[in-house]
Amino acid sequence: MSRTRSSNPGRGLVILVVLVVVTLSALIGSSVLLMGDHARASTSHDRRSAQARLAAWSGVQAVMSRLHAQRDELLDGVSPVLPESWTFPIEEGSSAPAFRVVGASGQLAAVSENAKLDVNMATVEMLESLTMVSTTLARAIVDARPFGSIGELGGVPGVTPALMYPGAGEQDTEGSGEPGTLSEVLTVFAFDPNIQLGEGDDGEEHRGNRRVYLGPNWSDDAHQAVVDRWDESAAQFIEGLFEEGERLNKTSDVVALMRRFSASPEGWVEALDAVTTVEGEHVRGLVDLNRAPAVVLAAIPGIDETGAHAIVDLRDRLGLDQRRSIAWPAIEGILTEDELQEASDWLTTRSTQWRVRVEGGVMPAGGPVPAVEGEQLMLDRVVYDCVIDVSSRRPRVAYLRDVSAFDIALAMQDDGEAPESETLDEDAERESDAVDGFEPSNEAPHEDDVEPAGEAPDGPEEPMGDLADGDDLTTGRIGRWTVSGGDGS
Repeated sequence: MSRTRSSNPGRGLVILVVLVVVTLSALIGSSVLLMGDHARASTSHDRRSAQARLAAWSGVQAVMSRLHAQRDELLDGVSPVLPESWTFPIEEGSSAPAFRVVGASGQLAAVSENAKLDVNMATVEMLESLTMVSTTLARAIVDARPFGSIGELGGVPGVTPALMYPGAGEQDTEGSGEPGTLSEVLTVFAFDPNIQLGEGDDGEEHRGNRRVYLGPNWSDDAHQAVVDRWDESAAQFIEGLFEEGERLNKTSDVVALMRRFSASPEGWVEALDAVTTVEGEHVRGLVDLNRAPAVVLAAIPGIDETGAHAIVDLRDRLGLDQRRSIAWPAIEGILTEDELQEASDWLTTRSTQWRVRVEGGVMPAGGPVPAVEGEQLMLDRVVYDCVIDVSSRRPRVAYLRDVSAFDIALAMQDDGEAPESETLDEDAERESDAVDGFEPSNEAPHEDDVEPAGEAPDGPEEPMGDLADGDDLTTGRIGRWTVSGGDGS
């Protein structure tokens, strides 16, 4: 008689549990390994991102150092010279942080802010004379002032991304060589230092000194300033003019006074360099006669379109000494004396605020990154758009914004991918994070030995160009960040 072997259900359950435990253990182990790999990758990415930000900020300081070193030449009207790139020394096989100066939307590496109209100072008539601004828009802009940065124009009704930024849409001036967007012709950073270049007899002795302030009323200080610049007889002569009712409220009044005594435009040069009707250290809203495009020059009272193009056509053929004074268009016969007198309230011949874009990133250890359009790409790139101000002996970063994703946002807007409710003025730049709330290092890096900054700016809420307490829209300067050293004059 056969015997039936009995089954053991408990034994099968144990085997099943063991299998489940083994499987779960394997899954957990794999997850831990994957999490470890992800953590290491994330740490590596964070490290490269931090290096990129440090490199970009070091680049900003390096540019500031270079511009500061060239300040005397800039005051003479010379354009700045900036290297295309710097790379930090590294050990073989290591990643290399690097930065370079890049032009925005095909512009030059350094763009003069003084070659633009100050949107906070220009009249409605000046704004509406710009080819891209209607009378309605000009009035809306004036009503919305003051602005702390050009990006704030995006909040004015009628201002679109295509009107604001090159590359954001088709422009009527495309192919004409003239700028066609607001960001190319308007600024809030135009402050001319109220100091002498040293024109006239013995003028070189006074180069860099404050101009002689001759305001609406004569004073003992004015008397002494004239004595120091010329002599006692000049002070007594000018005092006599004031006693007769002469008043100097603006630069055109100085020109008018010179013309009363039959001085030719050549004879205006010394007075225009040595005398000011503005008491502050800086004069707001002056346009660089030697760099502004014709569309900007034609917006200045006293200069029509024909005169603006004639100035642009001739200025590069003149020597530096021939165009150091704002009187040169009258000397050369481009403008009449009446026209130059009217325009003189808005003109300078130098640029001391320069907008640059600095790109920072990491060059990989395994060799160069593939180049695009001749430029080597960087890993984890960070792009800062900044305005460097060297109008005083102490340089400063007047404006700084992270625009790493800005060109991509422009392209998306142009392709119709961005939601209609979004505007680049308010959203795209904010998406890239404005940079503020940090103190730059106490000393600008040496131009030949640039080291990464100790701390990179990261992500505050407002751009550095915003109006700060104490900003004076008449004679003061917008922005607040400086590098220590010098006397600030």
